[in-house]
This record gives sequence, structure tokens and C-alpha cells, in this order.
Amino acid sequence: MNKVAATLCLFLLSLYRTGAFSVAPTNTQNGISKSIDPEYPQNFTGRLWFNPALVKVDKNLQPGSDVSIISLFGYTLGGTVTLEYDSSPVGPYREYVTMSALVSKRGSIGQWGSRLYVSTQEAEDVCRDIWGVPAELANIDFVEESKCLKVTAPPNPTLANPDKIDICVEGWKNTRVLCKEDYEYANGSPKRYGNVPVNWTPTIKALWAPFVPSNDKGDISLSLPLHKLRLSASAIRLHWSGLEKSSKWEKLECGIPLGLGLIVDNVLIEIGVRCDEDL
Repeated sequence: MNKVAATLCLFLLSLYRTGAFSVAPTNTQNGISKSIDPEYPQNFTGRLWFNPALVKVDKNLQPGSDVSIISLFGYTLGGTVTLEYDSSPVGPYREYVTMSALVSKRGSIGQWGSRLYVSTQEAEDVCRDIWGVPAELANIDFVEESKCLKVTAPPNPTLANPDKIDICVEGWKNTRVLCKEDYEYANGSPKRYGNVPVNWTPTIKALWAPFVPSNDKGDISLSLPLHKLRLSASAIRLHWSGLEKSSKWEKLECGIPLGLGLIVDNVLIEIGVRCDEDL
């Protein structure tokens, strides 16, 4: 998935401006989630961390499909998104997304991910087969201990053997905002807030604001399959993410971390059926 900068900012504001509870009809057994809402047939639960960064625009790395990169003085807003799914249509797994740019199309603003890595073969298969997401299999390690969240081993897409991509994130315990008592008090199901609508074009791994101002569809051959998402969560926090001073950030498309990240715990991501109109 994915599962972000402009969207998560919208998510942050919406969680505090709306009192809407998430009442999505879901069923989970052994980490396999099943939705009984036909409009949103797949759902994921867990937690995520968005680590924003200033990314230098690479003219050789473009989203295509008539999508334009928004930049200033040669830099755009990107970063990394790491997710731990407790439940999904294929069971628990981890995900790491390299967010490469703030983008626009037909007046809509979005966040584009150039690479998406998953920790299980089942997750890679479902991403490719159901939604057309070009996911990649990787060894993704989330280390619990560390005072702050930080990516200590970013993926290296230039490796001669892409089958041996190792990714490591430290301080993952900081994403667990809810404590044991929160779950016990709520009988294992803490309330989620939000139901924030988001647009998603899986084939280029981009999330968009939930409205498209322009009716000009342009070249139909460049249109993108569009899905609606709904995002809800029990807790959301800003967290100091640390600044690792290393030249590898630029070389590995990580950009320059801003130092302040966004944590979302007990998140529910619901994926809608393909929309009648593409983006």
C-alpha cells in the first residue's frame, strides 16, 4: 500500500476536527482481515510512521502518466513511510515506501512513492495481482529499542542483486502510542476516529486529496486507475525522528530528513473498489 505527506497532514487535521467514529464492518482471524462492506472490500490495520524529507528532484525519476512534480529551487517534499500491518487480506506484514515527490494532476495534489517494499511474498503477490502495485520483496526489520525513530538501513535500489534488499528501522516501540490498558478498557477494540477520504492510484503508488478540480481528462491513454480509501485511527502523534548525517541519504533517494515525523497507531486503511472514472 500506500499507505502520504499531504494526505497525512489532512489526516492529522481531520482526526481532531471531526468526532466521527469508524464503524467499518470488519472481521479479523489469525491476522487475516475480511470486510463485509462491498464498497470497501479490503482493509488493513496496524500502525505507521511518516518521516518527511526534502528530496532533490531527479529528472530521470518521474511518475509518468501526465503527473507533474511540484518543486521549489530543485527540491520537493518526500521522505519515507513505514507500516506494520497486524492484519491484512494476506495476514501480518511490514511495508516500506520511498516517497519521492509532491505531485499534481488535473489540479489534485498528491504524494508519489517511487518504490514500495513488502516483507512477505503473499503481500507482494496481492499488491501486484489485485491492485497493480509494483511492490518489491525485501527483508524489513523493525527494531523496538531506540529513543527515537530512525531509518538506519535504507533500501539500496542500485544493488546488483535486488533480491537481497535489507531495510532496518530502529525505535519502533515509539509507534505504539496505545498501551495495554487502552485495549483492555475498550475490550480489545479502541475506538478509531476520522473516516478520512483519500484518493489512491496504485499503479504509480500515489495518494491524493479526495477531490479533482479539473474536468479536463487530457490524454485518456495516460489515465490512472483510481480507488477511494478511508483512513481512521485511535491515536496520532508528532515525534522527533532524529537526523542521521550521512551522504547515503541523498544517494539512496531518502532526501534530507526534516527531523519531525508523524506516528499513527491502531490505523484502519480501507480500500474501495475501482472508481468508474480514472484520474
